[in-house]
Amino acid sequence: MRELADEGSIRGPFILVTGDLISNMDLRAAMEVHQKNKEKDKEAIMTCILKKTMPGHPTRGLEDDVVVCLNPDTNRLLRLTNANTKRFDYDLDLFNSHDVMDFRYDLMNTYVIVCEAHVPTRFSDHFDIQDMDSFIKGIIIDEEMSNETIYIHILEHNYAARVSNLRTYASISHDIINRWTYPIVPDNNSPPDDQYIYRQRGIYLPNSVRPYKAVIHQNTIVGTETTIDRNTEISDSVIGRKCEIGANVKITNSYIWDEVTVKNDCVIDSAVLCSGATVKQGTTVSGGCILSYDTVVGPDVVLKSGTRITVAGPRHMRNDSECSNDSEDTRCSDPDNYSETDALGPDHWGVVYCSDEDGDGSDDEESERMEFNRKWFVRDPDFAEIDEISDSSDSTPVPSDPEPDVEVGFYAEVCDSFKSGYAMQKDIDNILIEVNASKHAYNVSVSDQLMHSTRALLELCPEVKEFPRYVQYFGPMFMKLAKDRDSQMVILDEIETWALEKSRVADTQKILHILYNEDVLDESNILEWAESCDESISKSIAKFVVWLREAEEETSSDSD
Repeated sequence: MRELADEGSIRGPFILVTGDLISNMDLRAAMEVHQKNKEKDKEAIMTCILKKTMPGHPTRGLEDDVVVCLNPDTNRLLRLTNANTKRFDYDLDLFNSHDVMDFRYDLMNTYVIVCEAHVPTRFSDHFDIQDMDSFIKGIIIDEEMSNETIYIHILEHNYAARVSNLRTYASISHDIINRWTYPIVPDNNSPPDDQYIYRQRGIYLPNSVRPYKAVIHQNTIVGTETTIDRNTEISDSVIGRKCEIGANVKITNSYIWDEVTVKNDCVIDSAVLCSGATVKQGTTVSGGCILSYDTVVGPDVVLKSGTRITVAGPRHMRNDSECSNDSEDTRCSDPDNYSETDALGPDHWGVVYCSDEDGDGSDDEESERMEFNRKWFVRDPDFAEIDEISDSSDSTPVPSDPEPDVEVGFYAEVCDSFKSGYAMQKDIDNILIEVNASKHAYNVSVSDQLMHSTRALLELCPEVKEFPRYVQYFGPMFMKLAKDRDSQMVILDEIETWALEKSRVADTQKILHILYNEDVLDESNILEWAESCDESISKSIAKFVVWLREAEEETSSDSD
């Protein structure tokens, strides 16, 4: 900001955006809002764009945990207070000067700010201010700047979040994969030399990658020129370019950057592997681990949760005489001198990183830190669709037995949402928001939510011939709710229960065929379920099962 003031190159209102922002908002709309504020209030100096985001949401970093005080009639910002405190102090003049105020804890600062041309000069005038937060608080509190005002504009539907730590990095990556940031999605931002192809269930593969002998599960991106060997499973992960993934490897919920090597028989769970890292054979990288650039671990070791490894330790751990400043290789020449290197394996290259704060901590504090690092990567599935506080942290649907009145009430609301949504042809994402809101209100499990949603869909169409158009409309919502095997088994079990209760066994085959064609159900899950379903249903769907098996065999033979 001070450089902008010195250059004097800005002549009119401008938009200030941080480099770590991911957003699909329309900046023209933000500028229009500021211009309207300026017309009403000549002293308006800035308009801050805030996103409606509930506390605890994965994209809401600790630094974004604020309480916003505003005038609800004008959206003028009155106070901005950090919520990481046990008490909030507000001066009495604030209450004497305003008849009505809103205190909101559901807003996150996107750090997109529409500024007047003289803002850089005002920032430069106050040499003790080092960031925009301090500048904003100075304007709304400092008596010398009290004549100037700041307004806010609240985003309701657009996506906006900052990659400010590992937690938000993982969460935003997940949102991009699930296309909540559209048009900022992988297949729209492919490298020029290789186009990403979007598959069902959040799988993105470039043309150059053909992992025929590997299993790629939901929410996964694989970069160009990456090789994946046989019997390897990858799910909920991002794999960079030019990586080498060996055989019998399992990678879940992890972020692997470019040119990383993972040898055979490794397990990577909820970790970050930076570019150039190598994991030797038989190594387990546990939750919250971070392997920095060019590090090597293994073989045959298990890294503790939250372990951070670097090729050069922090200054307080490093003996400068052992590192050559003149060498092109800036890594320490003898990493074995540093702490806990035995746990990294015989072929390791790197040291266990401890920050200055970590160095004096107790064992309990270290365990707490590692657990916190691990949880950075654990994403609550309830937050994948809407900005609501979650009641569950398990991504796998867990059967439960809700109270009868709760079950009836929730099912009734789902049916109402489906009926009104279809009648009015609402956006399917809005219907999903309604269903998720009912889920939280009745405190039902993810499994019960999916079960009752399936029942509501089946009950919505009186005749099976009408089922295709309903599935075409609701299909995208069910694809988001049922991305894995367990979730799809909930749908199949509910179809079985409904068909037996309603004497609609004869319609089961057509229902399954339609759901299969619309990519709601996978053939492997249908075939597995068909082996143990009711005998009457098994006879009813016999032809469809034979057809699926033949199609699966043809696909396998073509791949070979």
